[in-house]
Amino acid sequence: MEWMQGAWGAALAVFLTGMLLVTEFLVKARGLAGLAGVALLGWYAYAQNPGLHSWSAGLLLVGLVLMILDGKVIQDGTLAGCGVLLMLIGLVLPTGDFLKGSLVAVMWILGLLAGLLSLKVLPRRELWDKIVLKSALTRETGYSSLNEKYRELVNQKGTAVSDLRPAGTIKIGGARYSGISQGVWIKKGTPVTVISVDGTRILVQALEETGEKTDPADGEKKE
Repeated sequence: MEWMQGAWGAALAVFLTGMLLVTEFLVKARGLAGLAGVALLGWYAYAQNPGLHSWSAGLLLVGLVLMILDGKVIQDGTLAGCGVLLMLIGLVLPTGDFLKGSLVAVMWILGLLAGLLSLKVLPRRELWDKIVLKSALTRETGYSSLNEKYRELVNQKGTAVSDLRPAGTIKIGGARYSGISQGVWIKKGTPVTVISVDGTRILVQALEETGEKTDPADGEKKE
């Protein structure tokens, strides 16, 4: 008991407590890390205050409950942050010494950070897999920031099947799409060409007189 009342003993106990509690929240420790952390926390509190003053024990208890509620129910980190702060106060004030309290505060924070290392050696809890998006949105996994079908329309020619003022409907290769002009009015039946595509936004412009004609029915050019 006496070793924990010393500055370094108290700091070590606080470090291990923070590390064990974070480990319990992040990985599948089967409750062992949590039980060990709570037991060490209670031992620390009793060593610093044999009388277990209600305010000190209350801060530690409320802080722990907030961390548990956040990890099990709310899962947004707000309550957990408040809980960590309350526990920090409950750990530091009973020391009654500025240097010892500062050392305890630093070791508490380092212990919480050290608990993150458990993710590298133990399987993470399923709730974190649900919260964190692990799959990359890549073309290989079926995703693309730009719809491939629409991107293939660049430089293709078609016909405005409605007035574009500046948005309207165009027809390319027998298929209809929503198109938008460059701020100009394009009349229905005007041959157009796709100059760019941004997602599903198709930007078109009227074809100049080049000798090419576009079939209004299907958007195919004819000589």
